[in-house]
Amino acid sequence: MRKGFKKSAASLLLAAAVIVSVPAVVSANSADVTVKVNGAALSATAVHYNGGKIYVDLKSFSTATGISYTYDSKTQKATVNGKDIKVVVTGGVPAAYIKDLVSVSGANSLTWDGKTHTAQVNFASKLLVYGDTVSSNAGCVLQNRFTVGDAIVFRMKAINPITGQIAADAKLQLHLSTGDVLDMTLGTHPPGAPNAEQFWTAKYTVTDKTPKGTLNYYVTASTATMKGQYQPFNVMPSLVTIVAPESNAPAATEPADSAPASEAAPAK
Repeated sequence: MRKGFKKSAASLLLAAAVIVSVPAVVSANSADVTVKVNGAALSATAVHYNGGKIYVDLKSFSTATGISYTYDSKTQKATVNGKDIKVVVTGGVPAAYIKDLVSVSGANSLTWDGKTHTAQVNFASKLLVYGDTVSSNAGCVLQNRFTVGDAIVFRMKAINPITGQIAADAKLQLHLSTGDVLDMTLGTHPPGAPNAEQFWTAKYTVTDKTPKGTLNYYVTASTATMKGQYQPFNVMPSLVTIVAPESNAPAATEPADSAPASEAAPAK
């Protein structure tokens, strides 16, 4: 039997394609259908065709977007963002109609390319990345001036704009103007503390070979479907500055009981 494709009126309104002259359920490979989330293709086994509609494996969709779901096998319904959608089970795997998933997940759009038979689900695609720098030597105190021997700790968070939660699957890298590129590590801080914060860190130790002046840096973050970048404000309080050891020493202070030289001694 010859397999063919045609667009339905619904597909022109950002729906999935209608495939004619095919069995009720076919694999994505045999139907030549691809589903992408922010440009990244889901695995072929995650895409199913049933009753003229494209269905997507809930677990694969959740992995690609970070959106969690619950599935009730008795009612064959899934709950996504507090909304229920119908589910079909193919090969023991729960899947949902792609238009229903787009509707409840908050996607920006769903488009169909009839030439490549590709359904594209589009979300806000930029990870929100932000952070600061602290001194490891001083006990993680906020600081932007460092000298030889100081350990600079770069602390960053990357937020998934779809869920508003930390993008735990993201890879973060610190790029320094020295040419160093450091992988950042996700962890909880302070370790083991109740209600500890979760963020990425990377440590750079200043040596006598580190150029004096501004140490420029930026941080890149990426997942399979999203990217983001952080760069500090181009103002001195936000920039990391490397100074000579004597320049980083605290200014001398007079004893508290000594009057400033500019003040006259009180009359007796």
